[in-house]
Amino acid sequence: MKQHIKAIFLATLALIGSCSAYVIAEYNEALDHGASELQTKVDTFLNDLEQHAGAPEAEYERNSGFYEEVRGDISVLRKTASEHRGNDITIKSLGLIEDNVDKLEKMHAEGISAEEIAIVRKLFDTQFRMLIQFENAKKRKEV
Repeated sequence: MKQHIKAIFLATLALIGSCSAYVIAEYNEALDHGASELQTKVDTFLNDLEQHAGAPEAEYERNSGFYEEVRGDISVLRKTASEHRGNDITIKSLGLIEDNVDKLEKMHAEGISAEEIAIVRKLFDTQFRMLIQFENAKKRKEV
């Protein structure tokens, strides 16, 4: 009987020790505002790129600075998010957005059509919508 009690006690301790509370960071207006500004910047760029597809204004060489600027914005947001425990989801979301900025840059450098830009825009819109909704849920304390 003591063996069973000891086994149950050890199993209970192991279970309690393996459970960890997942902490979500508090709402941060700088992250929310920064993500919205970044979405606007990317969307404006994609609109311009789509309108001028095939024209010199849309050439990669004329627009390459956009990519470094956006990476800098993402870096600032990631730094802000990393200053507070519980922003893992936000940091991962920003990483995915940055990965897709890299992919967009590669597509742009190789030549991108207006049809491809329309698809890319939808993907970015989805990613930004998820990030911004998550940040707003923090404000409403829904997460």
